[in-house]
Amino acid sequence: MRRSVSLFLAVLVLVTLAALSLLTFACGGGGGGGPTAPTPTPTPAAGIVFTPQGAPGSNTVFLAAGTATTATTLVLEVRANQVTDLYGVAFDLTYPSNVLTFSRATAGPLLGSSGSVQAVVSSPGTLVVGGSHLGAVPGATGSGVVLTLEFTATAAGQGSFTYTRNSAFNSAGQTPAGTSWLAGSVQVTR
Repeated sequence: MRRSVSLFLAVLVLVTLAALSLLTFACGGGGGGGPTAPTPTPTPAAGIVFTPQGAPGSNTVFLAAGTATTATTLVLEVRANQVTDLYGVAFDLTYPSNVLTFSRATAGPLLGSSGSVQAVVSSPGTLVVGGSHLGAVPGATGSGVVLTLEFTATAAGQGSFTYTRNSAFNSAGQTPAGTSWLAGSVQVTR
C-alpha cells in the first residue's frame, strides 16, 4: 500500500508539473498573457540638412549651411575660399521651390560695410543674385562669407541647388581666371 501511495504521489506531481508547463506556454511565458505590441517606428525630427557639392579649393565660390540654420529656416552662405581682390559676384541660383521659399539676402563680412546685395526670384525656383563692394575700394582677399541667402521650409522633400550664368569680378571689373563654383543639395524633414 505504501508503494501505491508513493506511486500515486509521483504521478500526481508529474501531472501537476505538466499542467503548469502547459499553462505557462499558453500564457506566453507567464509575462502578462496576450501578444505584445510592436515597438513603433520613431518619427524623424524636423530639420534641414544641406550637403555641399564638394570641398572647395583655392579661388572657389561655394555654398555652405550657416550656423543660424534651424528646423524651418535654411541660412545658405555663399562663401569664397582663398580669393584675391574679389570685388563682387553675380549668378542665377536654381533651388528646390517644392520644399523651400526664398526669404531674403544679406551682405556678408567679405563684402564689408561697403557691400550691397540684391536677390530677386525671376521664376519659381530661380534666384538672380548680385553682391559687390561699392565705390573705389579694393576687392576682398582671403576667405569668408560673401553673402547669405535665407530660405523657409514649406514641405518635406529634397532637391539641388545649381549655379548658372555665374561670374566673379575684381576691382578692375575683370573676371579672375580659374574661379570654381560649388553648389549642393538639401533634405527637408517635417
